Amino acid sequence: MNLKVLCLSLLLFEASCFTEFEITVPRDTVTGFYGEALILHCSFPVDSSWDLKSTVITWQRGLDVVHSFYYSQDQLDRQNRHFVNRTSLFIQEMARGNASLRLDKVSPQDAGVYTCSISTNTGSQKKSFGVKIAAFYSEPRLLFSLLTDGVNLLVTSDGGYPSPTLQWLMENSDITNRTQTHIAQDTQTGLYVVSSWLNLTGVSNSSLTFILHNKPLGQDIRRDIQLYSDKSEKQGESAYRCHGCFIYIPVILLLLLLIVMSVLSVFITRRSRREQTKQNGFTEIKSKFLMENV
Repeated sequence: MNLKVLCLSLLLFEASCFTEFEITVPRDTVTGFYGEALILHCSFPVDSSWDLKSTVITWQRGLDVVHSFYYSQDQLDRQNRHFVNRTSLFIQEMARGNASLRLDKVSPQDAGVYTCSISTNTGSQKKSFGVKIAAFYSEPRLLFSLLTDGVNLLVTSDGGYPSPTLQWLMENSDITNRTQTHIAQDTQTGLYVVSSWLNLTGVSNSSLTFILHNKPLGQDIRRDIQLYSDKSEKQGESAYRCHGCFIYIPVILLLLLLIVMSVLSVFITRRSRREQTKQNGFTEIKSKFLMENV
């Protein structure tokens, strides 16, 4: 009977020693912001017997090695090329149990499940958690053009992640199914470009609302558009006005402005060449033109 009690005591002691070494990582999925640094938190227990030389820290995403540390220094020979020159540990804080990883310039390609593995002279353990990347969408831009019997609205926004949810309202009634939406992903950045079309005919004095939802960041862009129609019985056509539009771009005016700038550019270039040729015989002319449309 005493032998059974002794064995049970040894088992309980071994179990208690095993559970004392408990690392801590985030419980929920961590969100990183595109282009910024992301700290992946991981901590472990330390006591007076802790030794840096016997500490091994390994960060992985799936089977890919993100960062390794042992023999009191970083060991990056097996680091996946995707993470090269973008990871670091807080070595000065390891004595306090800090095994967190800093990941710089995050992008959508960094999303996934990350595992923090720690082994010291007092125990070892590993835990995993999810990482997702998000980016805010830019201020929507509206292209407002007239048709013979109505109006065409084109709203664009870019630089966001992940893919958003779009909604159109007319007088608080959902008309999203009457729109055409195109969502494309940039091959280099992984960010999304969104374009949404709406054609309206025979509509006057209407109140429209464009809504873009970026759920991971809680970003809700809501823009109201007021349309007014002045009907002319003589011409049999309608002239629309847009109030509250975020950007109004008259197509004809834009084309005329481009033509004027092109002609002006040629004139200035030729005149500069003639003047410089008279003085020096040979001159290299460089011209830059910057045009902003708001």
